[in-house]
Amino acid sequence: MKLSIVIPCYNEAQDIVSNVNKVKDYLLKHEIKHELILVNDGSKDNTKEVIEGIPDVIALSYEPNRGKGGAVKYGIEHATGDYVLFMDADLSTDLSAISEALELLPHYDFIIGSRHAKSSVIKKKQPPLRVFIGWGCRVTVNTAFRLKLKDTQCGFKALKTDIAKKIASKQLINDFAFDVEYIYIAKLNKVSMYELGITWQDDRGSTVSPIKSSLKFFKDLAFIRKNKKKYYFDE
Repeated sequence: MKLSIVIPCYNEAQDIVSNVNKVKDYLLKHEIKHELILVNDGSKDNTKEVIEGIPDVIALSYEPNRGKGGAVKYGIEHATGDYVLFMDADLSTDLSAISEALELLPHYDFIIGSRHAKSSVIKKKQPPLRVFIGWGCRVTVNTAFRLKLKDTQCGFKALKTDIAKKIASKQLINDFAFDVEYIYIAKLNKVSMYELGITWQDDRGSTVSPIKSSLKFFKDLAFIRKNKKKYYFDE
């Protein structure tokens, strides 16, 4: 079975080469047939030129910046593997989750990485403000969409490719709430899901404003609920 790995990249020129090499080494060690899809999400630095110089990857780019959800969708649209997995460029999720997801994918359609499952290991915690906001987001999402998930926003998720392409075709959100949108689309279409505990560490180098991004997140949640009828798969 072939695995397509999608890594959205925004201003990642400094670290993307070393991080991609870590992913390559892991895949080689575990003999995982794969394709690595790097999506430059309209970066302001020279990420485009850097990823185009990395051997044995599929380097995609577009302008202007769309948001993480837009980059993931673009990568999924170009995926040719049997399974597709997307993960953050900073490798905040330990790479062991790749093998664990592959073991589960024959039995489930959608694997959701979780930082709050009982089996999760957090090596470096987020600052208190982000922890509080994250808790509020989880409560709101589970209440609004009648879910029972411990984590919707972890950057690690894996799906059967045919399901991923169907979900991406219905995607309307390009920002951080796209994770919730994917899960909600999956629920509406009775896609089987499994929440996988992961080993994770916070990226203290993140420049995303927790307050500003949270306000946009809640606005997008309302948009998702409003557009429920658009999320059902075509017969």
